[in-house]
Amino acid sequence: MVGNGHLGQQPRNWRGFEDDAAAPDLKRCEWPGCDDEGAYRAPLSRTQLRAFRWFCMDHVRLYNASWNYFTGLDPREIEDIRKRDTVWHRPTWPMGAGAGHQKRDRAFGMHDSHGVFGADDCGANAPLDTPRDRALALLGLDRMATAADIKARYKTLVKRHHPDANGGSKHSEEIFKTINAAYCYLLNCVSG
Repeated sequence: MVGNGHLGQQPRNWRGFEDDAAAPDLKRCEWPGCDDEGAYRAPLSRTQLRAFRWFCMDHVRLYNASWNYFTGLDPREIEDIRKRDTVWHRPTWPMGAGAGHQKRDRAFGMHDSHGVFGADDCGANAPLDTPRDRALALLGLDRMATAADIKARYKTLVKRHHPDANGGSKHSEEIFKTINAAYCYLLNCVSG
């Protein structure tokens, strides 16, 4: 006789048992006064989420409607549970924290050139490596300088190192030329 697709086997009932005599005892609804089958489970308590009470459909709906996971907890404990739930109760730490993060990040070719995650060898203290960086350094400014900062610093340095203000000193004239060249370069960077 053909049963569940295999030749020579007897058909099984829908629960997978050979006959009803071998089926396990059916659970009864745990609601007081109800004798229906308890086919639906509901958690026993917040601390015993893997232990269940068994109810019929009508009573599991009543039980679930009245059951509150947060019963007995103060607002601080509820907020703590909510925060831990956002990361599935796994430990977390700020990005860039933890042992060996810099070595690991460098190994994967990751660099924080803007210093968002803390100091890095490519951040604000990195060696000057572009013409713009060198021009800003000549004016005594950092990479975050605005056009207004550049103009104000240029005016200050020109007044200080102008050859006419220093009695025609050749040294002052060389510094003045360098400052002027850096400022012209930065003007071209900003405008073009």
